[in-house]
Amino acid sequence: MKKIIIPHQIKPRFLATAIGLGALFIILLSLFIFDILRVRVINVDNTRRILAEQKQKENNYFGISKVAFQQGSNNKGLDLRCLTWSSKQLYNGWSDVSKDHDFFIDYYLPSGKKAIICTTPILAGALAANSQKRFLYEVSTTDLDDGLYVRIVIGLSEVRETCKLMTGSVDCMNSLLMRQAIVKYEP
Repeated sequence: MKKIIIPHQIKPRFLATAIGLGALFIILLSLFIFDILRVRVINVDNTRRILAEQKQKENNYFGISKVAFQQGSNNKGLDLRCLTWSSKQLYNGWSDVSKDHDFFIDYYLPSGKKAIICTTPILAGALAANSQKRFLYEVSTTDLDDGLYVRIVIGLSEVRETCKLMTGSVDCMNSLLMRQAIVKYEP
């Protein structure tokens, strides 16, 4: 087996370039993939109270009640619970509204559990940079048990159009988008 001979002048530059590219890759990966920032704390007790009041007011015993929260990310920060708590994703996709297709992610929240919404640094930065873009999540009851469904709406309709132009499918970025915001609950 022949050994590749690299001159001594090139070795330090090659090593520095390789280390720099590796560090850049790890930083970019952590910005897009790791959910380490807490954006919202879901007040489960208050949400259940609002849902019960809404159900009584509407006399809606057989339908599904839903509460939408459209707030800024006012209790954000690094949170270790974003890495250690559990999560159960049900579905993700694009809304059917023809004028503005938004990406959404549905999660299940078991009864009696505290919950937070965690996000990647990229989405948290985008929410902070665009003050008119509100963070929207909807909470509804389940039919089977006392758990809750939480739907996070990420309004990135531009990504959908770009995917459709480049690949012919609107779902080309779904795997990356579904990692941008996650509902975590205590184990």
